Amino acid sequence: MRVGLLGGTFDPIHWGHIEMAETALTLAGLAEVHMVTAVTPPHKSQRTASNFLDRHAMVALALMNRSHLIPSSIEYGRNGKSYSVDTIQQLQQLAGASSEVFFIMGLDAFLDISSWKDFERLPQLCRFLIFARPGFLESELKTRIPSTFLKSVCVIKEQGRIPLQLDQRFYLYRKFSNDISSTIIREGIRRGEDLSEQLPPGVSEYITKNHLYVS
Repeated sequence: MRVGLLGGTFDPIHWGHIEMAETALTLAGLAEVHMVTAVTPPHKSQRTASNFLDRHAMVALALMNRSHLIPSSIEYGRNGKSYSVDTIQQLQQLAGASSEVFFIMGLDAFLDISSWKDFERLPQLCRFLIFARPGFLESELKTRIPSTFLKSVCVIKEQGRIPLQLDQRFYLYRKFSNDISSTIIREGIRRGEDLSEQLPPGVSEYITKNHLYVS
């Protein structure tokens, strides 16, 4: 069984996150995607705007009636920062030895992967499904990605199930164009704007009811 892992602060979760997860289901033939709410992200210089319980509650609301998308709190209770290498191994244990994990991420995060804890081990633990931003130039990979990773990157230009090769661990999808941003949503809410169309059902109501992002 192939399972996806999409982690994030989800502060708040929005339609861009949902679209990425559902596209990953199709591209890699995944049985499900576990959407993991980060507790203490190692690459965030500032604290999250809302606490873990509020962020994870919004994830659960967003994924209602989406049986293939699983709200996950597996990082909750872990001491220290939430490193991806630990989360990948934990999900692998939960899914079982016969399962294969696909780590789903945006291109900006992938370009910084050499700063991640134990990044050299990651291709041995899982495959990666990377979503490029609009205007992406492949030349960026050559200057930012470790050379040992470059040779196993496969660029996907069309939507449809991707052919998986044993020696290819990184799959870069170029067609993703959803540019919704949690930062812009938070800033808009502070200004009193109605951004409910960018948020899954229940999330906008939760934000209003709990007075999130207003100060």
